[in-house]
Amino acid sequence: MKAYLLTRHGKPEVLKIHEVPEPQILPDKVKIRVMFIGINYAEILSRRGLYRWAPKRPYIPGLEGMGEVIEVGSKVEHVKPGQKVIFGSQFGSYAEVICADMHLVFPVFSQFALEENGAFLVNFLTAWVALVKLGKIKSADKVLIQAAGGGVGTAAVQIAKGFGCDIFGTIGSDHKIELIRNLGVAHPINYNKVDFYQFIKEKVEGVDLVLEVVGGDVFKKSLDLLNPFGRLVVIGYAGIPFKKFNPYTWWLTWKHAPKVNILKMVQRSYSISGSHLGYLSGNSKVAVEVEMELRRFVQEKNLKPVIGKIFDFDHLPDAHAFMESRQSTGKLLVKV
Repeated sequence: MKAYLLTRHGKPEVLKIHEVPEPQILPDKVKIRVMFIGINYAEILSRRGLYRWAPKRPYIPGLEGMGEVIEVGSKVEHVKPGQKVIFGSQFGSYAEVICADMHLVFPVFSQFALEENGAFLVNFLTAWVALVKLGKIKSADKVLIQAAGGGVGTAAVQIAKGFGCDIFGTIGSDHKIELIRNLGVAHPINYNKVDFYQFIKEKVEGVDLVLEVVGGDVFKKSLDLLNPFGRLVVIGYAGIPFKKFNPYTWWLTWKHAPKVNILKMVQRSYSISGSHLGYLSGNSKVAVEVEMELRRFVQEKNLKPVIGKIFDFDHLPDAHAFMESRQSTGKLLVKV
């Protein structure tokens, strides 16, 4: 089969197609012919060698996708050969075929197009865990979503809108304003033109919940915006300037990484939490229960993933480059 095998770290060009053997089915696995691959920022970090959850090289990257079941292991009962499914995995989706853990394989949404199913799992689960399980979102909340125009951001906006919240969302260019406004952001903020802290302070006293993905000054300003009993959830820190072979950036990374100050938390009565979907997905009971909760909510509120662009399999490295350009919106997909 054809697959992208990561043999060395570097720029998008290091991703090259190889001929590799198809993975072998095991009792607790589902063998899937991949139809759409979801591209995630974690895979950018993996390619650069900056992602701790990645396996040792060489390996096939890719955390999620959508496809058709070819074969199921002897322990698998909830899906059958020929069935369309969505799936998650630690690695392996940048390929024509994958064997995924059975507890991370789910039926497609009948109301979604095939490509929308391919764009769903990682972004919506990440946003749901952050806002609902950790952020304890409520209908009266004022919510700040950083990077609201991306894959996780657009999912988070829709979830917060489904709860009836008043939403502030940051984006990096004006062409994303209409998108997030249509999704439910009442207060879009282009952070390249406006200081989001000052913007929010002119509108309200503070916010009750923040979804934070940047780190550095963005993290600090977000904390300063929290109302009493406010919650800030960290799901990434894309703004950290770490470079493996530049010791100066090691210090900058330590300086700008999100940190917890218990004394300040006590004085102001707020909470900070963090989540990484990958580590959580190893708990099969939690993974299945959270997906079921999210599925019910998505169907009840009629939510759908936002797809920014679809690339052909041969041009998968271009999807990485486009995501790194920060011009992308919503979810980037690759069609196999």
